[in-house]
Amino acid sequence: MRVGGVNNADKIISLYNKKSFDNKELKDKGNEKDSIQISSLGKSLSAYSTNGELVNSSEKLEKIKEEISKGIYNRDSKLVADSILRAIKEQK
Repeated sequence: MRVGGVNNADKIISLYNKKSFDNKELKDKGNEKDSIQISSLGKSLSAYSTNGELVNSSEKLEKIKEEISKGIYNRDSKLVADSILRAIKEQK
């Protein structure tokens, strides 16, 4: 292997300063949008609750909507507050 020494420093610097890319390529890349895809396995996992029980979320939502429309939807505010505080503490 042949090493040219420091004499080639100007040549190396000029290579780094040279724009070897097209500005159009950069503009095209700027228009790309991020995307995410959830696998079928991931989608099936959404049916499980945190304690491992199978949950039918559409039935649960319909039940809550019905209770709200009848004016009988009521949750213990202390339990809701405790859950919120617990979630905040877990994030830290």
